[in-house]
Amino acid sequence: MKSLFLLLSLASSSLAFDITVAEKDHVAIANEGKVVAKLMMANDLSTPEKHHETYKPYLHVFDASGATRITKGPGFNFTHHRGIFLGFSKIAYNGKSYDRWHMTKGDQVVTKVTPGENSFTAAIDWQGDTTAPFLTEERKFTFTTPAKPFYLGIEMNSAIKTVSGEAAISGDPEHAGAQFRPSEKVDTKTTTYIFPGEKIDAHKAKDLPWAAEVFTVEGKTFTVVILNHPDNPKDTATSAYRDYGRFGMFPKGTATAESPFKLRYQWLVAEGDVRDAAVFQNAWNNFAGRSEPVPALTIKLSDQPKPKK
Repeated sequence: MKSLFLLLSLASSSLAFDITVAEKDHVAIANEGKVVAKLMMANDLSTPEKHHETYKPYLHVFDASGATRITKGPGFNFTHHRGIFLGFSKIAYNGKSYDRWHMTKGDQVVTKVTPGENSFTAAIDWQGDTTAPFLTEERKFTFTTPAKPFYLGIEMNSAIKTVSGEAAISGDPEHAGAQFRPSEKVDTKTTTYIFPGEKIDAHKAKDLPWAAEVFTVEGKTFTVVILNHPDNPKDTATSAYRDYGRFGMFPKGTATAESPFKLRYQWLVAEGDVRDAAVFQNAWNNFAGRSEPVPALTIKLSDQPKPKK
C-alpha cells in the first residue's frame, strides 16, 4: 500500500492552465479561473522610480485561491529580491564585469513572450553598457498541478548565450542563481529550512538535490521546495538560511553564442507545513528520472539576527 501511495503521489493532473499575455506588462497563469502565478515583465523608463520597479522580470506566486500573493515585489528589504527570479552578480565579458543581480547599470528586458501548452517562453535581453544586450536568454516556465500536498508546480528551463565571444557567469550564493523570495509580510521568526541528509550545513553543502522552506505569510503557512536537476552545473551551492526566506541554488559556468549556459529547476508549492522526506525525495526522483532512496532530514530554523549590543 505504501508503494502504491508513493506512485500516486508522483502523478500530476492534466488540468490546463490559461496563459494570458498582457503585452509589455505581465503574463497571467490561471488554474480554473484563479491566477496562481504572474510573470511581471514591464520595463518602464518613464521615471527613475518606475525604472527601479521594473528593471528585471520575476514570477509572482499566489495561494491556491488566487487571493494572497506569497512572493515579494519591488521595495521593502532588499528591493532586488522579487518572487522567483534569476540573476548573477559577477558576469565577466570582454574584459568587463557586469552585475545582473542588483541590475547595476543595466536591465533584464523581456522582448517577446511565446505561449505554449501550460507554459510560455520569454525571450530576455541582458543589457550591457548600453541598452543593447551582451547576453540573450530563453526562459521557459511550465506549470503543473501536482498531487497533494502541493497545489502548484513551476518548472523553469533557462538557456543563456552571448551575442558573441564567451561570458563567465558567477557570483556567490547570496547574490546569484535561481531564487525564491517570499512576501515582504513573511514571519521572519518562524522561517524553517529542510535538507536531504543528516547534519546538512547549507553554508557549506554542494549539489543538494533539493531544499525546502516552510514560511508564514499573513497568518497562512506555506511550504516550497526547489528541485535541482542533475543536468545542472556541478559544484552548485544552496543558499537557504535567511530569516526573510530568500532561498535557492547558485550554479556557475560559461556561455558562448553557440553553447548556452543551461539551467533547469522546479518549484513545488503547498499550503501548510510539509516535513515529509518521502514527499520531497520522490518529487525529485520524478523530476530527475532517478530512484534514489528516501533520506534522513535536517530541519533548521533560519539564521536569526544577532542581538544588538
